[in-house]
Amino acid sequence: MSGVAFAINNKIHVIMLVQDADPLWYIQGYSGDVKREITGVLYHESSHIWQWNGNGKAPGGLIEGIADYVRLKAGLGPSHWVKPGQGDRWDQGYDVTAQFLSYCNSLRNGFVAQLNKKMRNGYSNQFFVDLLGKTVDQLWSDYKAKYRN
Repeated sequence: MSGVAFAINNKIHVIMLVQDADPLWYIQGYSGDVKREITGVLYHESSHIWQWNGNGKAPGGLIEGIADYVRLKAGLGPSHWVKPGQGDRWDQGYDVTAQFLSYCNSLRNGFVAQLNKKMRNGYSNQFFVDLLGKTVDQLWSDYKAKYRN
């Protein structure tokens, strides 16, 4: 099993991480600032409890990216996360999508919250046009160009 935690039925579960074929509890095996890391994980997983997923139609990478965006904005992004402008696709997920969403939110404060609200009953890439006036692909291009230099 890979990963740290998951949220289901409004409960957060910290799970086992298998490293070098020897299972160990993630918290015991973590060598950095454990309090900061677990707090970041809890921010991420708590986000899944309140966020909408477009009735299962939103890209998984966007769902994970929103949760990591919340962690990023709380100042709890780990040092190994990608820097702004890195990544291959806007919906790559986790830190890549979190950085992209941070850029989008800088264009319109409250964008991520408004995007989440729109995802209550479904999902469409049109939401980006509705909120920011550009397609998600154009926003991704603008984002990549901003950090290219």
